[in-house]
Amino acid sequence: MSLYLKYRPADFKNLVWQSFVKDTLQKAVSDNKTVWAYLLCWPRWTGKTSTARIIAKAINCENPQNWNPCLQCSICRDFADERLMDIIEIDAASNTWVDNIREIIERAQFQPSKTKYKIYIIDEVHMLSKWAFNALLKILEEPPSHVKFILATTETHKVPETIISRCQRYDFKRISNTDVKERLEYIANAEWIKIDEKSIEYIIKNSAGWLRNAISLFEQLIFDSELSYENIVKKLEIVDEDIISTFLEKLINKDAKVIDIFDKSIDDGKNIKLFFKELIYFTKAKTLNEIRLSNDVTKYIEILDTLDETYSKTKNSLDENTTFLIGILKILNSYNTKKVIETVQVNNIQTSTIPTNNTKENIVEEIAISPDDLSDIFWWDDDEVVNNSTSKENNSSENNWNKSNFDLATFRQKLKDNWAKWWLVLALPAAKIELYWTTLSIWTTTKIQKWQFENIDNQNIILKSLADMWIQNVNIKLN
Repeated sequence: MSLYLKYRPADFKNLVWQSFVKDTLQKAVSDNKTVWAYLLCWPRWTGKTSTARIIAKAINCENPQNWNPCLQCSICRDFADERLMDIIEIDAASNTWVDNIREIIERAQFQPSKTKYKIYIIDEVHMLSKWAFNALLKILEEPPSHVKFILATTETHKVPETIISRCQRYDFKRISNTDVKERLEYIANAEWIKIDEKSIEYIIKNSAGWLRNAISLFEQLIFDSELSYENIVKKLEIVDEDIISTFLEKLINKDAKVIDIFDKSIDDGKNIKLFFKELIYFTKAKTLNEIRLSNDVTKYIEILDTLDETYSKTKNSLDENTTFLIGILKILNSYNTKKVIETVQVNNIQTSTIPTNNTKENIVEEIAISPDDLSDIFWWDDDEVVNNSTSKENNSSENNWNKSNFDLATFRQKLKDNWAKWWLVLALPAAKIELYWTTLSIWTTTKIQKWQFENIDNQNIILKSLADMWIQNVNIKLN
C-alpha cells in the first residue's frame, strides 16, 4: 500500500490543518446537530473526500471516542474494507447524467440496512449535468430523515446557487508548509525513515503546497530507508544551487556565457526542466529578499516573468531545450525591448514614430527580437491613436488610398473590433497603401513595417476587417 493511502486521515485527529472544519463538525456530531447536506469546497488535495468519509463514519460509529470514529467497531471496519452498503461514494465525473441521480433518489427511500443514516458522498459534484442538478435539488429540499448528503467540489462556481443554498458549506484552506513538514516528519518516524532538513525543504518546495504531492514525492525518493538531499541530487539529476546562483547572476548581467552553462548542463545529462524549475524558485526567493532590503527588483521581475512564461510553454513544446534556450535569449536581449518601449511612448503616439532616417531613435536597426513578441505588451487604445494622428491621416489618406473610395476611419474601427495589435496600427499610417479592384498593394519603408505586413495573423486581421466593410476576395501584395 502506498504511503498516501496508508496515512490518509481516518479520523478528525489526523486531519491536517483544517482546524475550523474539524472543530465545527466534531461539535455538531457531539451535539447530534448534523444537517442533511454538506458542501465541502475549494482546493484540491486538502482533505475534502477524507473529511467526507470521517463525517460519515463519525455519525454512524457505534462507539465514538471523543466524537471521533473509533475505527474498531463493525461499522468502521466494514467501511474500511469497503463492505458497508449504507455509505455510498459516487464520482460525479463518471455519473453525470440525470438517470444516475434518479437512481440515487429511488434507493434513498429505503432504510439503511446497518447504520443509523444512509449517507451519499458525491465527489466532484460540479461535474453533474444541469438536469442532474435539477433532479438532485428535489431530494435536497425534502430528504428522507434517514438520508444525508456530503458533496465535495474543487470548482464551487460551477455548482448552482440553488444547490449551495440547501447545504451547509465549508471552505477548505490550502495546507501550510509547516503542517506539510510536520506530516512528513510524522510519516518518516512511523516508517523508521531517516530524512534530513534539506530534503524536506526540497519536497515541500516541489509539492506546491499539496500534501498528496508531498507524500508521493517523499515515497518516490526514499532509498534504503533513508532520504538525503545528496541522493535526491543524484537521483533526479538536479543542478547544484551554486550553479543556479551563478546562472541567475549572469542573466542579470546579460552575460552570454550563461549559454555555456546551459549547454554544459545538457551535455552532463541534467534534467533541464527541473533545472529551470529550481531557477524559478531561486529567482523568486532572491526577488523577495531584495524587496525586503528595499532594493530595485525590476530586473528580477523581468527575468522571473520570462522564465515562468517559458516554463509554461514547454507543455506543448516540440523540443524543451530549444524553448528554454529561446527564453534565455529573450532575457539576454531584454534591454533592446526596453529601448523600444522607451522610444515608442504609448500615451503620446505620433504617426511619425517609426523613423526612416539613421538617428539614435532609429529603433529598426536596434531590435533584436521579432516585433510580434513585443506586440503582446501593447493594447489598442483607439482614442489615443485617432486623436494624435488625425492631422497626419488627413494629409496622407488621399495619397495612400487614392485609387478607391476607401474609408480609412471605418477601416481603423474595424481593425479595433478585430483586436489588431499596436504594431500593426503603428505601421499602417507610415506605409503607402492602395486598394485597386481586388488587390491591396502595400509599400513599406522600414523593416518593422515589413515584418508586420508579412505576419500571417496580421494579414488575416486586415482581410477580416476589409470583409467587414464588404470588400471581399482581396489579395495582399507587398512591394
